[in-house]
Amino acid sequence: MMQEWFNDAKLGIFIHWGVYAVGRRGKESWPLFRAQVSYKQYLKEMEAFDASNYDPEAWADLVEKSGAQYSVLTTKHHDGVALWPTQADGPSIPAATGLPDLIAPYMDALEKRGIRKGLYFSHTDWYNLDHMSVLLGQTPEEVRALQDEDTAWGEIKDADIAARDISDDPDKQAAWQRFLDFHRQQLGEILTNYGDIDLIWFDVMMGRPGFDYKTAEIRDFIHGIHDKTVINSRLGEHGDYETPEQFIPVYPPKGPWELCITTNNTWSYTGREEDYKTPSEVITMFCECLGMGGNMLLNIGPDEYGNVPEQQAALLETLGGWTRKHAEAIYGTVRGLPHGYTYNFTSMNKERDTIYLYLTHVPREATSIKGIHNDVTNVSIVGSGKACSHKRVGGARWLNVPGTLWIDIDPDALDEHVTVLKIELDGPLNLYGGEGVEIDAN
Repeated sequence: MMQEWFNDAKLGIFIHWGVYAVGRRGKESWPLFRAQVSYKQYLKEMEAFDASNYDPEAWADLVEKSGAQYSVLTTKHHDGVALWPTQADGPSIPAATGLPDLIAPYMDALEKRGIRKGLYFSHTDWYNLDHMSVLLGQTPEEVRALQDEDTAWGEIKDADIAARDISDDPDKQAAWQRFLDFHRQQLGEILTNYGDIDLIWFDVMMGRPGFDYKTAEIRDFIHGIHDKTVINSRLGEHGDYETPEQFIPVYPPKGPWELCITTNNTWSYTGREEDYKTPSEVITMFCECLGMGGNMLLNIGPDEYGNVPEQQAALLETLGGWTRKHAEAIYGTVRGLPHGYTYNFTSMNKERDTIYLYLTHVPREATSIKGIHNDVTNVSIVGSGKACSHKRVGGARWLNVPGTLWIDIDPDALDEHVTVLKIELDGPLNLYGGEGVEIDAN
């Protein structure tokens, strides 16, 4: 059952942090898959991951300042390298460097601030020989040899899947079951080491025909440990909400959803970050998510020392200034007016007697909403409370056609980024949905 806190939270902060920050190639651990680095070299780079400036309290402070209600930290990307000292047969930064568990202090810092705790976990593990021998259709020895070379695994996998069916190979099925046992062991570790976990954010379920991740069992396994943990959509049909990535949908997904998006053009640290989104761009995208009843999970990528890039930190702090000012038009709101009623994004309170209109595109002198049957009792600017004059234009109320609400905009009252109007109605929203009428008598 979906937890109400997730629908109300609206804003989360994603953190991609792992050994991939050392190589500074970008694209997280994908360079392994695309033959840009051998696995042997990649694992050696862990030695330079020293986390000497890692300050989980400062990270949590930054999340709190942004106005985010939850945060998701990568525990293990597709590279198979864990941020915690896993007891399973897989590499971890603590084991390679002598560092302590890197997840625990951040989870503790979030909990102290009342911020919901989320953990990212990739289903795919490019280190695990059982997993990779199935994906590539090779023996474990062949896989290990490939891991020591600059080999494009994706090309091997695609060619092999097209060439033959290995689903009836008992050795491969046994290997797959060992991988599933390993997967459950690591998942169990992160679910039991850090208190209640509010959200599990799965990623990339690489597989091949005849080898099932048993997603229903995964869901039952999670809820057997924490019965209220929210699960994202990357668990087949057994997730709780959809996760469109790097693109705001034109029409909202059915049910709960969350846009996951970067502050620049990469998820992980590269040392040459560019193409940063401006605060106004981020806030505009956030408003569009709000208008369609969704959340936004905004990503930052610390370096191998634990430093959050200054431009990312500044962006979150500016976002926080806007969220604090407009809190009532963010948290606990629901999907607003359908497409076609206004040129701006809107959300509503749960009682549906207040519309919040986000002026992401500043009008010359006024903005409009059509189709509202209700009487409008007040229009004001969120944050300042400044009243806005308004009038109804056109329509034929005696024929049940409400006309258009026009709201005057004082240019001196505009917010630096996005101004929000609060439109109070005399009761729950009553919208006209017809095609208009011919007026025979006035």
